Amino acid sequence: TTPGYAVAIALLALFTAVNFIGIRLFEKLNNALVWWKLAIIAVVIVVFFIVAFNGSHFDNPTTGGFFPFGWEGVFSAIATAGVVFSFLGFRQGVELAGETDNPSRNVPIAVIGSILITAILYVLLQVAFIGTLPVQAFAEGWANIGAHFAGELSDVAATFGPLAAIAGVMGLTWLAVLLYIDAFISPADTGLIYTTVTSRLSYAMGLNGNAPRSLAKVNDKGVPYISVFVTFLAATAFFFLFPGWEKIVGFVTAGTVLSFGSGPVALLAMRKQLPDHKRPFKLPLFKVLSYFGFVAANLIVYWSGWMDVWKLMIATIIGFAILIIHERANREHTPDLEIRSGLWIIVWLIGLTTISYLGSYPILSDAAGNIGLLGVGIDVAVIAVFDLFIVWLAVKSRLPADKVKAHLEEPILPGVPLDKDLPDV
Repeated sequence: TTPGYAVAIALLALFTAVNFIGIRLFEKLNNALVWWKLAIIAVVIVVFFIVAFNGSHFDNPTTGGFFPFGWEGVFSAIATAGVVFSFLGFRQGVELAGETDNPSRNVPIAVIGSILITAILYVLLQVAFIGTLPVQAFAEGWANIGAHFAGELSDVAATFGPLAAIAGVMGLTWLAVLLYIDAFISPADTGLIYTTVTSRLSYAMGLNGNAPRSLAKVNDKGVPYISVFVTFLAATAFFFLFPGWEKIVGFVTAGTVLSFGSGPVALLAMRKQLPDHKRPFKLPLFKVLSYFGFVAANLIVYWSGWMDVWKLMIATIIGFAILIIHERANREHTPDLEIRSGLWIIVWLIGLTTISYLGSYPILSDAAGNIGLLGVGIDVAVIAVFDLFIVWLAVKSRLPADKVKAHLEEPILPGVPLDKDLPDV
């Protein structure tokens, strides 16, 4: 709705204003909101287990079982129902590493710790939710629980979520009120974090010369103010391109995880290029973990479904075009793109797009446009073999060590001073 767009843009402007004030305010505000979110989830889990938990829901034959849509439904939900999106918070620990005084200690703790805490809390919350569902919610089995759930428990489930609806049915008004409040606070904190991180990414691109230099300008508080404002404009555009939570989460998840795919490959290449380079944190079993990390990223993008994949690839093509145009127009102050060594990326993206077109996702849509040739199991095997080829191709076409060392010794865009000194963070 028009008022909905207005409120969303106003909230986005608020997150932007917090970023303009500085990283220290963001840090204090985010810490408080994170403790709130953890406390609310813990309270819901404990209360649900104590008040109305029913273990028979897990093996009740009348519900149709947990797999009404088979493993295809499980995999599709991982990518499109916000499951992966719920775990993406670990990346902020990496992307804000420049803001911490001891990255070699703090980054591994932030990344591994956030994933473990999130996994434990969400598994316990899901178990508590399933065991506390009213019996009438199962009237038509798991396959139809969504529509029937909303009908039985009023529109509260659609507005504030199923947890608040169940709390209301159990007569726990105080818990329902807390969940109503949390329905605002938790997404608001996510919006605040992503506004901060996205502006830091464009700041880094400006600093490295891969984007206009103005994106790297900072104010007296060390805030990349132009990047923050550009983030505000881009996010506002997303409201109109993807009008709805499910649409935007599906696309953002696919795009974010696609970007993760280059990390494992880069790690393998850099270990060969500079084996003796000093590394504050060194990943053990890096060959095995890198391959499976690359496969996992590709599978999640594939499970997002053809409708998200083809849109994502068009966006990626536009991004590549802008990058190349920028490099050609600013040759004097822009690092060489080393396109020859990066051609494996084109092969990778074309192959992944082709596999998605031949695949069966999204499973519940008859108008997705792909042909469904690859069934469950076969598609995973195809992606695993394809990824093995891409990893080999990428490592083989890596830059030689002398070129890498030359790039590392280059000053930050010589001859193009920033308006202000870089912040000492």
